[in-house]
Amino acid sequence: MERIYKPFWFKNAGLYIRYGLAFFLFTIVAACKRSPEKIELVWAHDVAVAITIPKQMLKDASVLRAAHSVKVVLANRDSRLGILGDFTTDDGTVVFKPVIPLSRGLSYDIWQDGRLVGTIAVPLAKGALPVVAAVYPEADTVPENLLKIYIRFSHPMRTGMVLDYVYLLDKNRDTMKRVFLNLQPELWDKLSRTVTLWLDPGRIKRDLVLNRQLGNPLKKMQSYQLVISGDWKDERGLPLGRDYIKRFTVAERDSVIPDISKWQLTSPKAGSKDVLKITTGEPLDHFLLYDSAYIIDDHGAELQGDVSVGAKDKVWLFAPKGEWDTGRYRLKVYSRLEDLAGNNLNRVFDRDIRKDKQQNKDYFVREFEVGN
Repeated sequence: MERIYKPFWFKNAGLYIRYGLAFFLFTIVAACKRSPEKIELVWAHDVAVAITIPKQMLKDASVLRAAHSVKVVLANRDSRLGILGDFTTDDGTVVFKPVIPLSRGLSYDIWQDGRLVGTIAVPLAKGALPVVAAVYPEADTVPENLLKIYIRFSHPMRTGMVLDYVYLLDKNRDTMKRVFLNLQPELWDKLSRTVTLWLDPGRIKRDLVLNRQLGNPLKKMQSYQLVISGDWKDERGLPLGRDYIKRFTVAERDSVIPDISKWQLTSPKAGSKDVLKITTGEPLDHFLLYDSAYIIDDHGAELQGDVSVGAKDKVWLFAPKGEWDTGRYRLKVYSRLEDLAGNNLNRVFDRDIRKDKQQNKDYFVREFEVGN
């Protein structure tokens, strides 16, 4: 509600203004000198980057003393291991700046010499909850020796705790143990939005100790559920809110390398901007398929265009920036491209290195023509 103030004119207006101004200035100065009375957060770009602690709440507020006696720990945890950071002093406060910004949705205890000084909570951010944007492979049927699973989120997630929130259920809905490789650090992209989970290679590769003891993680003709817990929070402290479930069935083991000579190419017409469509005949690694294939023109230059992957990772699409010229082109595919079992263009993932030979090419080429 808007408020409108009207001036009151009276006989001693000058005296009123002088004393009113003096009182206003006094109030401002007093406020500036007043020491903070509670623990507070310091914000920068909507991120909690530090904690300020009033000196009067501490026994000794010197920087040296604080660094040795004061520690900030996660609240409601059994461990009192202090968070790494630096202490400084600033106008009546001790400032703690952690190495990593404080996490939304969590509370922090401030301790000094075994005494709880206080607790500060970092509020949740406002905005839409994160969601699981995609799980790869998208296929509903995977090989028995499936090697990797990718999970992509709509927002950057809290990292370092993937296996606390992702698990596999067997046909009896029992949680399976020791399925995923516990990697530290975890395999996240730079934006913390996509994580790669490896099914334990030690169990997949035949005749290794883990394989003999525990067997392959997946069994053919069996059904499974990949569960991503709704309790998982993003960097803002907001949870997914509900479990995400990906159901799939397991087929035969895949022990054959991808062969680009068997791919089906739908050639575009010269003078058009038709999309080049390549069907691989099998689902391949989503991100490697997107990033491993290129089109080379008759002069040896890479053709510029937009790449996309479809049909549950069985189709590669290329939309050129300009029109197709009449002539010969080459599809250049780097050997790093893998199928769902980790077999790349050079070798089978589960191979006997003493017997099985492998190629050592950097890339493979297939030619095609564009005509009228």
